Order: sequence, then C-alpha cells, then structure tokens
Amino acid sequence: MLDLAKVQFIAQSYAPQELFAALVWQRQFNQFDGEEVITDLSNHRDLWASFLFTKPIFAPDENGLSFGGVIDTLLAMANYRPMPETSIIHFVAYPADTLYILAENQDTKVSQLLDFGKKWQADSVEVSDGTNENYGWQLKRRLRSRLEGALWGEDVPRDRDAVVVCYWWD
Repeated sequence: MLDLAKVQFIAQSYAPQELFAALVWQRQFNQFDGEEVITDLSNHRDLWASFLFTKPIFAPDENGLSFGGVIDTLLAMANYRPMPETSIIHFVAYPADTLYILAENQDTKVSQLLDFGKKWQADSVEVSDGTNENYGWQLKRRLRSRLEGALWGEDVPRDRDAVVVCYWWD
C-alpha cells in the first residue's frame, strides 16, 4: 500500500539520484558494501554524472536474463516489508547487483572509477563507450549526443565523450 502523503513528500524532497543512492546504501551482500560505495561516490562527485543500481542489462538478451532481473526486482518490491533486526522473518532486499556509472570519457576519471572497482571488490568491472559489437555505432553516437545536449549544453566542444562503467558483484 502506498502512503500518498509520504510519496508526495519524498518526490518533492529528493532527486532520483538520491533515491537510488538510498537503495545502494541499504544493500550489503558478499563483498558488496553499499554504504562504502555511496560514500566514495559522494566524496568524488567530479568523476561521474549519474549512476543506476539494478540487475544486469544484456544486449542482445536471447535468454531473457534482463527480463528475469526485472521480474526479480518487481517481486522483491512487492514483498518487501521493513522488519526489525530481531525478527526471524526477513524479506528480500532490493535485488540489485550491478552498478552503472555514467562518466565523461577522460583517462584520469575512468582510471579512478576502475580503481573503485578494486576497492569495492567487484567481481567484474567493464567500461563501454558504445563501440561493443553488440551495440554498434548507433549507441555510441546516441550516447555522445545525449550527453552533449543534456549534460553540457549546446556550447560543448565536440571532443567530449562519455562512457558507462559497469560493476557487477556475484
């Protein structure tokens, strides 16, 4: 059940990035420590434009793994109830295991973000600028044009480019 007054307060008080930060902050599993990740991202705001914490996104998705991740997330959100630590009942937390960070394609920024993957003990860290054969040049062009217009405005030099750094924990 949704408390509309609470939803309205949250919507007026927090940006979407802050809401995702709260989801990351809550999460702890295996080597993943959400509080550490958010603290590092907050302390290095100059390295990234935005981030998303979710299940992995596959392209192409011949086996339906992306859709399965969406279903897992929907089920967890439908069944989640906050419980005291002393309770013997514990519901599945937000089931994300993959962090996507949008960043400017600069060697110094990307290398620092890759270093975070080691610090955070991610099982896999990948950088994509959209040139992967699964995505093709259309994605690279779309990524660049969206960043130029939406993040940096119309007066951006044409040599700015973006990457997505993906961290995955098993």
